[in-house]
Amino acid sequence: MKFYRKSLFIAYLIGVILLGIDFLTKSIANLRLPFQERVDTALPFLSWFLTYNTGYHFIFGNISNQKIWAIFGIALVAVLGFSLSRSLIKEKESKANGIILTIILSLIIGSAGNVLEVLIKGHATDFFLFHPFPWPSNLCDQYINAIIYIMLPITIIKSILDWRQSKKKMAQN
Repeated sequence: MKFYRKSLFIAYLIGVILLGIDFLTKSIANLRLPFQERVDTALPFLSWFLTYNTGYHFIFGNISNQKIWAIFGIALVAVLGFSLSRSLIKEKESKANGIILTIILSLIIGSAGNVLEVLIKGHATDFFLFHPFPWPSNLCDQYINAIIYIMLPITIIKSILDWRQSKKKMAQN
């Protein structure tokens, strides 16, 4: 199996696993945690707090017509997934870029959990608090944070380094 097709298979497999872990943790939280009661943990920066988010994030608050937005979110995930899949297969990126695309694709698939839950249940389940942040969260939110705060900067830095390297090669010719 070629590296890129293997990367695509791995991305989808890990993405589905991440999505499953998100749904599993939400299910456990719904079964085990009291609703809207803070439960402290041994870690000073983490508390359990089960609540339902009818918007997409407590920062944005309630969003009307959330099912329409959820359908839009699923369409966006599908377009991004297709685009990244195509990039992995067709564009023959370097191995480093292939790995970056694989990780991003996995996280995008995993991050669809809230959107799917809004479509199915009408709300997203949030079940922990990271202190000092005041809003509840779930694993799906953390997958999105990983894309924004880890993978995006890595991608930007890698692009700048690749651009500099190609500029040096052009100057040498």
